[in-house]
Amino acid sequence: MKKQNIFTAVFLIMFSLLTHLASAQTVYVTENGKKYHKKNCTLVNEGKKGIELSEAKKKGLEPCGVCKPDAVESPADKKKKK
Repeated sequence: MKKQNIFTAVFLIMFSLLTHLASAQTVYVTENGKKYHKKNCTLVNEGKKGIELSEAKKKGLEPCGVCKPDAVESPADKKKKK
């Protein structure tokens, strides 16, 4: 019974952490745009400002089809950026 309780607690903590990280992601928008982007998207070079992903979704903005800001990055992708 104790192992099951520990597993449940660990699962809930991990789920909460992942939910927080997903909602705290910064995306970039333009004043009149209808999409949100990653910082390095080739479609938005000027006039972009960073907002939280949750805020962009509340405004009804959609993810850019080019930079795909909702896609989860693998550890290898993150190393390439450095």
